Amino acid sequence: MATAEQTQIIPDSESWINGLSSIMRLSDTRLDPSLKTVISSDVKNGKLALFVPPEMSELQPENLRYLHALASRNGCMLIEDRRTSDIRPLVEQRDLKPHQLAIGIGELLKQTGMPGAQAKLSNPHRLIPGNPHIDVPELVDMVSATVSKCKQVVVLPTPAMVTTTGNETHPIRAYACKLVTADANLTLSFFDSPGFKAIGYVANNQFVIHVFIGGGSLRSPHIWANFDAMLKNRFRFQLFRSTQPGQDFGLLYNTFYLDIDTNQAGHSVNHNSVNL
Repeated sequence: MATAEQTQIIPDSESWINGLSSIMRLSDTRLDPSLKTVISSDVKNGKLALFVPPEMSELQPENLRYLHALASRNGCMLIEDRRTSDIRPLVEQRDLKPHQLAIGIGELLKQTGMPGAQAKLSNPHRLIPGNPHIDVPELVDMVSATVSKCKQVVVLPTPAMVTTTGNETHPIRAYACKLVTADANLTLSFFDSPGFKAIGYVANNQFVIHVFIGGGSLRSPHIWANFDAMLKNRFRFQLFRSTQPGQDFGLLYNTFYLDIDTNQAGHSVNHNSVNL
C-alpha cells in the first residue's frame, strides 16, 4: 500500500530542475511551429525504435539531426513512419497507452493530497478555454525558481504508475508550492524519481502536467525515462535553437490535462507560498 511522508528537499532533485532551467536559457525558447513534431515508439528487432514523420529530412532537418543524435547516444533505432498501400501506418498498428499513464498520475495526485474525486483525463483532452496556459520553458523556469521553497512528500508508486513507467518502483518525490506574482496566483508541482520526471500546475478546474521523456543539448541528449516506459507510446518533441554550436536543446514530453474538483482546485499537496 502506498504511503507518504514529509521530508526535507533532496538536493539531487532540486539540482535537476535547476540545471534544466539553466541550460534552456542558453537557447531560444520562443515556440517555433516548424521545430515541433510528434514521434512514437515501439520495439523493432529487439531494440527501442523511434518513429518519425515522413519527409522529415526535407521539412524539419534540424529536428531530425537532433533525433539522430539522441538515437545514436541511447542505442535506439530511428525509423521513418510512412504510409504504403500494403502496410498500415506504424503509428496505427501500435497500441498507444497515454490513458494508462493518466490513470497513474491521477492516483499520484490523490496520494499527494489532492482533495475530492481522483483526477481523470479531460474529455475532450485539451486545455479548457479560459484556463491559464503556461508554455513549457516558462513553467520550467517558474518551478526552478520556487523548488527550494516547496513542500515535499515522498510516495511509493501505485501499480498503475509502476506499469506505465517501465516497472519504476523507486519512491517519487512530489513538490508543490503556491506562486504569487503581480500577474498570477498559481499552484506549481514537480515530481521526480529515476524513471519519472514531470512538472505541472493547477489551471482552475484542470491539472496540467508535462511528463518528460528525454532531452538535453545536441551534444549530449539523454532519455530520462525507462526504455520500457516508452514502448507503444507517442510524445511531443520540441527543439529550441541556440546561437552556440552544439547547444540546440531538445525536449521530449507527454502533456496530460486532468479534470479536478473545481471547489478544491489549488490545494494539491500542502504547499508554501512564494512571492516573486
